[in-house]
Amino acid sequence: MLEAASSTEVASNKQRADTVDLNENDLQIDISDALSEKEKVKFTVHTKTKLPAFQESEFNVSRQHEEFIWLHDRFNENEEYAGLIIPPVPPRPDFDASRAKLQKLSDSESVLTKEEYDKMKQELEAEYLAMFKKTVSMHEVFLQRLAAHPILRSDNNFRVFLEYKEDLSVRGKNVKEQIGGFFKTLTKTADEVLLANQKENDEFFERQKQFLLTYNTKIKDATNGADKSTRAHKTVADTYIKLSSGFNTLATSDKTDLSRYLLLMADFFEKARKLESRVQSDTDLKLSDTLRYYMRDSKAALDLMYRRSRCLADFETANKNLDL
Repeated sequence: MLEAASSTEVASNKQRADTVDLNENDLQIDISDALSEKEKVKFTVHTKTKLPAFQESEFNVSRQHEEFIWLHDRFNENEEYAGLIIPPVPPRPDFDASRAKLQKLSDSESVLTKEEYDKMKQELEAEYLAMFKKTVSMHEVFLQRLAAHPILRSDNNFRVFLEYKEDLSVRGKNVKEQIGGFFKTLTKTADEVLLANQKENDEFFERQKQFLLTYNTKIKDATNGADKSTRAHKTVADTYIKLSSGFNTLATSDKTDLSRYLLLMADFFEKARKLESRVQSDTDLKLSDTLRYYMRDSKAALDLMYRRSRCLADFETANKNLDL
C-alpha cells in the first residue's frame, strides 16, 4: 500500500510539474517602443502567440501607464484570483524630477562655466535616459510575468489589454475617487495592522506570515540604504565636476610651471567623476532596482496573506453570528 501511495504521489507531482511550465513560448510579450509625450508615456506592446483565444498570431497595441494600473486592478478585484500572488504593478513614470533638474540647470547657466554646464547637462540627460529605459523594462516585466502565469495568462481582461487596438478609455481618478481611495487605503492599512497581530490557526501560514513581515521590513530598510548611497555617489560626482572645472580655470589663468600640475589635477578629478558616476549608475541599476523588485514582490505576497486573514476573520464573524 505504501509503494502504491508513493507511486500515486510521484505521478501527481509529475502531472503538476507538466501543467505549470513557465518556459512555454506560446505567448511572448515585449515592449518594442515607448514615446514620452509631456506627462504621458505611450508603450508599444508587441505580442506573438500561438494561443487560439487570440484573433491574430502577432500584433501591436499602444498603452499608457493608467491602462497597466487598470489591468492590475482587474486582477486584484477578481475573487477567483484571491489565492494567487498578483505581480505588482509597475511604478508610475516620474520624469518631473529630471525635468526640474534640467530646468534648474538652465536657470544656473549664467553662473556656471561652459565646461561645468555641459558636463552637468550630460549627466542629467544620461540620468533621464536611464530612468526612461528602466520604466520601459518594469512595464515589460509586469506583462511577461502575467503571460508566464498558468492561470492569469488566460484572463479575458488580459487578452483585451493585449489585443484591443483602440484605447481602453481608462481615465485618471477624479478628486472624489481619490479621496475614497485614500480612506480605503487607510482602512486596509488599519486592517493589516490588526490582522498582522492575529494569531493564525495554521502553523504553516503563521510561519509564512511572520517571515514575510520580517523580510519585507528588512528589504525595505536595505532599499532605503541603497538609495541613500546612490544619492551620495551622485553628490560626490557633481562635486568632482566643479573641482575639475576649477582647476582647469586656474591652469588657464596661470602662466607659470604650476599650470601643468593644475591640469593634472583637473584631469584626475574628471577621471574620478566618471568613476563615481559609473559606481552610482551600477548601484542604482544592479542593487537598488533589485532590492526594490523584491520589496514590491514581498508586498504582493503580504497582500495575499492579508486577503487570507481577512477571509478567515469574516468566516469567524459569520460563525459567531450564526451561534447567536
